[in-house]
Amino acid sequence: MLSRQLVRASPWHTSPVCLFGAARGRPLSATAVVLKQSAAKKAAAKTDGKKSTKAKDKSKAAPKKDAKKAKPAKDDADDSPKSLKDALLGDKASRQKRKAAAREKLDIVSIQAEELQFEPVHVERPPVPMLSYGLDRVLFNPGVYRLQDPRSRVYNFDPYLEKIMPAHEFDFEALSEYKTSSKDEELLALTKRVGSKFTGSTSSMSGILQHFHFVLSNFRPLNHDMLSRQFPDPSSNFSRITLGPSAVFLRHKDGVYAIDADKSYDRPNIMSWLGHSLEKLLTTERSEFERYRRSNPEQAPTEDNASRCYHYSKQGNIMMRSQLDAVDPRLPGTGIFDLKTRAVISIRMNHREYEEGSGYQLRHALGEWESFEREFYDMTRATLLKYSLQVRMGRMDGIFIAFHNIERIFGFQYLSLPDMDAVLHGQHDTSLGDREFKISINLVDELLTRATAQFPDTSIRLHFEARDSKTPFMYVFAEPVTEEQADEIQTAGEDAQQEFARTVVGISENDRKTQAAWQDIQDNIDEQVGEDQNSISEAESGEESVAQEEPLDNTEDGSEETAEETAEETAEETTEETTEETTEETTEEMTEEMTEENAANAEPIPDPDLGKPLMGWILSVRNLVNGDYVERPVDFTDADEWKVEYNIKEIQEKSRWRLYKALQERRRQLIGLDEEETDKKLKNYRELIASFSHRGRQWRLEQDQLDKDKGVEVFRPLGPGSEAARLLEEAGAPKMEEEKVADETKEAEAATEEKEEVLEDVPASPS
Repeated sequence: MLSRQLVRASPWHTSPVCLFGAARGRPLSATAVVLKQSAAKKAAAKTDGKKSTKAKDKSKAAPKKDAKKAKPAKDDADDSPKSLKDALLGDKASRQKRKAAAREKLDIVSIQAEELQFEPVHVERPPVPMLSYGLDRVLFNPGVYRLQDPRSRVYNFDPYLEKIMPAHEFDFEALSEYKTSSKDEELLALTKRVGSKFTGSTSSMSGILQHFHFVLSNFRPLNHDMLSRQFPDPSSNFSRITLGPSAVFLRHKDGVYAIDADKSYDRPNIMSWLGHSLEKLLTTERSEFERYRRSNPEQAPTEDNASRCYHYSKQGNIMMRSQLDAVDPRLPGTGIFDLKTRAVISIRMNHREYEEGSGYQLRHALGEWESFEREFYDMTRATLLKYSLQVRMGRMDGIFIAFHNIERIFGFQYLSLPDMDAVLHGQHDTSLGDREFKISINLVDELLTRATAQFPDTSIRLHFEARDSKTPFMYVFAEPVTEEQADEIQTAGEDAQQEFARTVVGISENDRKTQAAWQDIQDNIDEQVGEDQNSISEAESGEESVAQEEPLDNTEDGSEETAEETAEETAEETTEETTEETTEETTEEMTEEMTEENAANAEPIPDPDLGKPLMGWILSVRNLVNGDYVERPVDFTDADEWKVEYNIKEIQEKSRWRLYKALQERRRQLIGLDEEETDKKLKNYRELIASFSHRGRQWRLEQDQLDKDKGVEVFRPLGPGSEAARLLEEAGAPKMEEEKVADETKEAEAATEEKEEVLEDVPASPS
């Protein structure tokens, strides 16, 4: 009886009706009705199966040809219920025949990072600024460095840093104009001079490089071991927007191609503007920074393009430009590091109504809300991968982060490259991340070369998307565009940018120089634009729970496989023949997945214009570490050997536009929703954040009153050997001399009085 109950309770006892059921351990809902209607047929098939099983048991030693008799007849197979996959692709036998007929020899290429050279391109540059206000202490102290100690109320740094100059008071016109890659004449000339074919900035390239990390690492889970137990159930997945498709433009410029980020969904936001002013704040002294205040009668120091500092690096046909924010010669390597300004979650969630979210405070070191830990956690899932790629492209040591809520700064943190790799690659040793980066650049180089060979001497729009399926792979689409089409897409949000600059930042639209500044302002730091979209990603991720319920619908595309399904590990021999066969089977699996993906799309895809040119590829990889095929490299050291085998396969022409439109729709759903759709999705989550913001504003008023009553006190060393002690000693020395003289005077006066008393008894000498 117990055995019968256990058998009935087990979902694995019943044979799955389709491959999806076999993989996930649950029946596919699409076949539920079919199963019910075919109960009688299923029972009959079961009876036939039992007979076949008995026959098989009786003839175990029989030849293979006799085993065919045990298979159900063709008519019986046709009458049995089909899975959704079989209905779309045909039964297994048909697929095998199709695979055998269409099988071709695949071009398998292997690369090793040791064979690739990532090298600097040396040019003259102006001095790189250093941190001001003594903030360089943060560089050499792990963890968060608070601006003000909450218990003693002593400021660790100048209190002037605390209150941020409002955007409308800062003179952005005094800052030098930022140039995208395609508009940087010096960059284009340098690219031709060093013999490179492609060039791009760190901000324009980091978005697409993320997808190569996903494929090469087989969507490696994030490592959150450094989080405290007070942080509940951290997700090891990247945010949905980070995983979403990325797009760039290859702008053809006199024989070379400049990589520009696709700005079709860019929206104006206060964070990108404040990023510029805060960078200036952190690297200039107080009196100089005050000159940038509009109300200051002194004219702000005007910058020119020559004042911008860049690192140039080259690998293969690609040259990269990295803006240098700050330097400290005591740091390892070049000593260069990036400045990042991190707005709190309330601002990221609703950047349009940032005034309401500015009440959110960072009161705690640890915990789910109002904590530095929460901001770090969100950053690991959204922008940390992009930051690490920018650090590597710029040959930097790390990033300096300033946490703020638009109105005030709460604290600072320095993350070195090993710190970032511990989260992203699961180890502090940077060998793994360094090699993955060089391999990624090499793959980008090859794909861009293929795109330009397909559509020579023209600008191209490219989309990249890594797909987390049973066998991870990447879509790459290349669509040729005219210069007019590219400009139209890139300037789609120009009116909104102009309105924001005029009404919020306070810039006149009649100023030509200012117009150029706001047109390019969001290109300066691409991740700041990502912060605009990051608010949606944080809420849409299915792992975050808010008030016992998820803030957003967690439904993904019906075609996507779950993250729990790991890629099938193979133990093939390392011969070339076996490698080609295995990779070909992998490619066939991905082609089947693509067909299922299109069938599962709920939204109808418009009929594409088949006359328009389009090229698409599928990139698949396999990792070979120390001679063994592995899912991903782990515990990697510089002594290990990592070889990557990859195949780039063209997508069939009849499928390209359907898959391309589906990818574009996924991108639109993540970052292209209008304000009304976004507000609807984030309504509940924003209400929760707003409650923290309102409570935090009241708490801040109480803290300001305490500071007013106590007075401002800034940290300074007071013990022996400190400057304060030395000054105290110097001030005390004259006092001691005065006391010594006074004592001597008193002794002399006492002696004189005693002498006079003695002389009174002595008779006067005769005259």
